[in-house]
Amino acid sequence: MPGARDVNANREVLITSLPIRYRHAELAAVGLSPADAAEQVREALYGEVVDTVNQGVRQYDLVVRLAPEERESFRQVRDLLLRGRGGATVRLSDVADIGPERSSNLITRENAQRKAVVSLNVAEGSNLGDLVAQVQERVDPIVQRAGMTVSYGGQFEAQQSASRTILVAGIAVALIMLMLLQISTGSMRAAVLVMLNMPLALIGGIAAIYISEGGGPIANTLALVGIGGPYIPPVISIASLVGFITLFGIAVRNGILLINHYNHLMQHEGVPLGEAIVQGSMERLVPILMTAISAALGLVPLALAAGEPGSELLAPLAIVTLGGLLTSTFLNLIVVPAGYSLVFGHKPERRPANHTSVLTRLVGIFRRPKTITSKES
Repeated sequence: MPGARDVNANREVLITSLPIRYRHAELAAVGLSPADAAEQVREALYGEVVDTVNQGVRQYDLVVRLAPEERESFRQVRDLLLRGRGGATVRLSDVADIGPERSSNLITRENAQRKAVVSLNVAEGSNLGDLVAQVQERVDPIVQRAGMTVSYGGQFEAQQSASRTILVAGIAVALIMLMLLQISTGSMRAAVLVMLNMPLALIGGIAAIYISEGGGPIANTLALVGIGGPYIPPVISIASLVGFITLFGIAVRNGILLINHYNHLMQHEGVPLGEAIVQGSMERLVPILMTAISAALGLVPLALAAGEPGSELLAPLAIVTLGGLLTSTFLNLIVVPAGYSLVFGHKPERRPANHTSVLTRLVGIFRRPKTITSKES
C-alpha cells in the first residue's frame, strides 16, 4: 500500500500436533474417565517420577516411561494400551479419535480473544491519518465478512486520544478565558473582541504548517487546481496543536494590552474614542512588538532544526508559533482598533472637514514622518 513501510505481521508458525478426543461411551464401558485415560497417556509418553537417585551431593529423578522406539510414531501412539477397571485393557484408538492436525505453535490473546498484530511505519511524505483511512477502507470490509474485529493502535491511537483531550481542554479553556476577560475588561463585548485574536493567530499557524509540511507550498497549490502531481496534505501533529495553544495565549495577551489601555484612556483620562484608539495603539505598539520579537527569536533555532534528530516535537511547535505570531501581531493592530471603534462607537462625533479616520491614523503610525526643511532666501 502506498505510504506504508516496514510492514511486519506476526504470522503464526504452524506445527503438526496430535490431538486426542476421547469418546465417553467407550471409556465408560471399560470403567475409565477422560481424566484417567489422559493421565495414563501422559505417563506413557512423558513419564512419571517414581523415585530419586543420589549420586554424591546430587539427586536425580527416576522417571519411568516407554522407550523412545515405542513412542516415536503416530501408529505407536494409537496402539497404546490403557488399563481399565478390573484389569481390562483397551487400545487408545478404540476409545478416542486421534489424528494429526496443523496448529499454531504460539497463540496470542487479548481479553481472552485470539489476535494477530500487523505493524508498519509511515513512509516519508505521507500522512498518518490518511494512511490509516486507506487501510480502514480496504481492511474493514474484509474483516467484517470474516466475522472478526480490528482495532488500530500505536501512534494513531495515541494521536486520536490526545486530539480529543486537547479539543475538550481547549473548549474549556476558551470558556474560562472568556469569563476572565469579561471580568478584566468589564464588558462581554470587549472580551469577545479580545478573543478575535485567536482566529488571527490561527491564520498564520495554518499557513506555516501548509508551507513547511506536505509536498511544498507551490506543488500543493498547483495540485489543488489539478496541475502537477498529487496533493499531499499537511500534517497537523500533537506538537502543532500544543503550538496553537501557546500561540493563542500570546495573541490574547496582545488584545488585552490594547483594549485595557483604550478603556483606561477613555474612563480615567477622558480621551475621546477616536483619540483613545490612536493614542493607545501608539503607546502599546512597542510592548506588543517586543513581545512578538523576543518570542520569535527564541523559536527561530527550533524551527530551523526541523528534520534533525530529536526535533520531532519542538520544530512543529516553533513553526506554528512563528507563523501565528506574524499574522496575529500585525492584524491585531488593525482588527482590534477597528473592531473597538465599531463596537463602542455608538455615538458618532461630529468631525471637522480635515478630520481623518481612525484606520488612516493607525496606518500613519508605521509611516516615517516627513522632514520639513526651510531655505532662506
